[in-house]
Amino acid sequence: MSNGLATFDANAIQGEMVSDNAMLDGRAMCSMNFARQEHDKLAKILLTFVIPAMGGYANELAADIARHLEQIQIFSGNYCWRHRHVGAAWGEVGKRPGVDD
Repeated sequence: MSNGLATFDANAIQGEMVSDNAMLDGRAMCSMNFARQEHDKLAKILLTFVIPAMGGYANELAADIARHLEQIQIFSGNYCWRHRHVGAAWGEVGKRPGVDD
């Protein structure tokens, strides 16, 4: 393993810096909110009933289930939770597409 510092030619790097602000419409934000709620319900079922019934986290499959739940939440950005204010600004938080229109 090297502790050296890597350097790059500035002309070799291309791309565009993007803002931290989300660009989501009300429908997309509503879908993200609904997905987060459904994930929470599934996690509650798995963590409360299924994993204990499998013998707890000592069971390799149960530990994998818990790990995958956590990874979904982490890598989805908890379904854009940090941008929830975008939907709130349009009054879309908590609404479900096709149901609460």
